[in-house]
Amino acid sequence: MKDQLLGYFQRVWKGFLAFSPGQKAVSIIALLAVVIGGYVFTQWAAKPTYAPLFTNLSATDASAIIDKLNANKVSYQLAAGGTEIDVPQANLYAQRLAISAAGLPSSGSSGYSLLDKEGVTTSDFKQQVDYQRAVEGELSMTIKSIQGVNAAAVHLAIPQQDVFNDGTVKTTASVLLTTAPGTTLNSQQVQSVVNLVANSVPGLATNDVTVSDSTGKVLSAGDGTDSSTSTDTQTAATKDYNSRLSSSLQAMLDQLVGAGHSSVIANAQLNFDKSDSTSKTYVYTPGTPPTSQSDTKEVYSGTGNAGGGILGAGGTSAAQQSAGTVAGSTASSSNANGSYSKTSNTQDNAVGTVTTNTVAAPGTVSKLNVAVVLDSSVPNINKTAITNLITSATGLNTARGDQLAIEAMPFDTSAAKQAAQASATADAAAKAAAKKAQLNSMMRTGGLVVLVLAVIIGTLIAGRRRRKAAERAALEEPDEMDDLIHQLQYETPQEVIVEPSPTLAQTTAGQEELANQRRVLVTLAENQPQDVARVMRSWLSSNN
Repeated sequence: MKDQLLGYFQRVWKGFLAFSPGQKAVSIIALLAVVIGGYVFTQWAAKPTYAPLFTNLSATDASAIIDKLNANKVSYQLAAGGTEIDVPQANLYAQRLAISAAGLPSSGSSGYSLLDKEGVTTSDFKQQVDYQRAVEGELSMTIKSIQGVNAAAVHLAIPQQDVFNDGTVKTTASVLLTTAPGTTLNSQQVQSVVNLVANSVPGLATNDVTVSDSTGKVLSAGDGTDSSTSTDTQTAATKDYNSRLSSSLQAMLDQLVGAGHSSVIANAQLNFDKSDSTSKTYVYTPGTPPTSQSDTKEVYSGTGNAGGGILGAGGTSAAQQSAGTVAGSTASSSNANGSYSKTSNTQDNAVGTVTTNTVAAPGTVSKLNVAVVLDSSVPNINKTAITNLITSATGLNTARGDQLAIEAMPFDTSAAKQAAQASATADAAAKAAAKKAQLNSMMRTGGLVVLVLAVIIGTLIAGRRRRKAAERAALEEPDEMDDLIHQLQYETPQEVIVEPSPTLAQTTAGQEELANQRRVLVTLAENQPQDVARVMRSWLSSNN
């Protein structure tokens, strides 16, 4: 097997030596390309796939985790500005468990694990402080789980609970958020942070939670207002409403008068005041039985001189006393019978109460102004119809001061014409540049093709010239092979002096000479292959 491989490599090497210089250079370049390509492919295939081990790390945690990975002899990569550590996919879960078992990442917020370090002799003050720190840490880790939040710091101001606390000092909280680059929290996410903090601390109201971001912008104030009522948000909301209203009106007018023949501007004033009203109404359902009922009746009758009249100067006469009645009782004159009767009925009916609490959300339209300019060059413009359409589309209310102005006047189209001309010029220049680039590409491609053809043709011509020169040199300077061939062609076998082979000692003299000459030819072909090839070519050339 070894001899076969050695013989194979010898044949390859001899074949390489028989190449022309150009063929040798091409063969070497191809071999180098194969070796380098194989090396690059092997390195790429052997490179492990990395996956995030931990993200959003602080500098302290990242340094501690890197030390742990170095101790475990695990390769890693840093990403996201050093806040993310990637490890090979094969080691991801094992290293995550090992590092978590070491208490990493700590993130500076230990949470309720702080309470595990307290002893029996811990003072009440330290217990309260540790509890507050634990709650702050747990809230920070909880808020960080919200999408878009990279870090969160929670600070609680909890008043000391003692006999001197009359309840006037309230618990407050402040939250500082660090969001991911390019991320903006909406009002719902901010309100969720407020609710998380307020419902996690006893006695903490949502109005006492302040939320800010790392840029110093107040996302939720502690006076009960949120980010939706901030000045920046109010301006953005007003601008967005005006833009949407103007776009919808412009689209409608483009269908009526054509694109570019109208312009609409809407200016709305939004009311961001938050109002809360409560009303109470009492209702009674007929046919409902009373909850309680009482009847009272008083009756009196008797004889005697019943002195009548009313004390004072305004008293009645005897005739009036004999015939009058006072408050359901009957009074009689002297020597007459008297009687008194009174009946009363009291019922307590069941009355229902309806309490309505109405909260007006901020952002309602308090006033709306719309201005429309139409191109007077457009024929048959019906301003009345356009006015009715815009009034219905925008819900204009003149009672609250809304205004609509529609005017028709000539439009200045010079800018549009210049823009169209510039666009046409730019398109023509772009097409010319594209054609030029295409022509240059074709010229480069053609030049490359011509160059390759020139190299091939030059190589062929040079090779032909070298062959002709070699043939002429072979004809002019015969070497040992030519002499041998001459001997083989024109001389007798006895004139060739070759040592007889021991293996052919018993053959005839003529056969032995032929065998020796054959061996000489084989030996010359192995030792001087180029000379033999040149002589063979000269034979072929002479025969042709």
